[in-house]
Amino acid sequence: MTLDMVGRVLRVAFGLLALMAVPGCRPGPAAGRAAAPAAGPNPFAASALWDDGRAEIDAYEAAVLRYGVPRAFTAYLIVVKEDFSKTQLVKADPGHDLDDLFTVLKLNHAINYQTGIYSYHQLASAFFDRASMDLVKFSLTSNEWCGNTYKEYTRRDGKGALHAHTYWDNQSEATYDVPVGPDVVFYDQLPLWIRSLPQTPGTARSLRLLPTQIESRGSRPDIVPATLQAVREERVVVPAGAFRALRWELTPGNGRPDVYWTSRDDPHVLVAWERPDGTAYRLKWTQRLAYWTLNRPGDETYLEGPKPEVTSRPKPRRR
Repeated sequence: MTLDMVGRVLRVAFGLLALMAVPGCRPGPAAGRAAAPAAGPNPFAASALWDDGRAEIDAYEAAVLRYGVPRAFTAYLIVVKEDFSKTQLVKADPGHDLDDLFTVLKLNHAINYQTGIYSYHQLASAFFDRASMDLVKFSLTSNEWCGNTYKEYTRRDGKGALHAHTYWDNQSEATYDVPVGPDVVFYDQLPLWIRSLPQTPGTARSLRLLPTQIESRGSRPDIVPATLQAVREERVVVPAGAFRALRWELTPGNGRPDVYWTSRDDPHVLVAWERPDGTAYRLKWTQRLAYWTLNRPGDETYLEGPKPEVTSRPKPRRR
């Protein structure tokens, strides 16, 4: 199946964009000895929205190409504020040493889809320093019936390192140095990082781009030059409705671009995303929830999206 054929299949499956022109995973404490929210220079990260004690959950109608076949599933992007340990680079519990705290925004990207008899289960987590939106940590778990893979990028003392543990021959365990700089960007951080950039047509960045780490292999990442540019405003229709959106194009070298659409309204939710290989995301719904409390039987209904508002009808008058 060619990429063009895959693209046509996906468009039939998901519809065309209408374009014109567990306790323990909850965020850090909100009061008491918690670290104060960073009032950094980034308006997106500094927004009081992230201090409401809930997480943003975005659900997408999605498809990825695996073994030459488009696989349909529901993908989730989850954004939440956490207090973080400087030394351990993990979420800090209440009562943690204040001198060891800083605040992060965490992006979780949850992927689960079926391939014949077995399924893929992948979770990628990106942690951004709230004061700067610099990536300080990235981790991935990937498992299917062939085996388990774990990857972790950490940034400490101005140095970056990517550690990989996989089930592949000659890739069982490796550590790769990763350059650090404002132009060094992991592909997998983009769904949130784009939202923190100025949401204005013409905004552009020249990047040194690391490829996606959401895969089971752990080879040395090839860093490629890329450009990211906000091209224009467009009207986009997805399952969640019609949006005024800003079109972003990520172009690596001479390759074909990935396209992202962010809502023009705060907090600039990712509305849609397309990759040249046929991968496509379309927003189904978005809501803010304290998801770590929703672990009781019946709470699965929250995965259906926000409950529609019930409006009371006036009682008919007697004649």
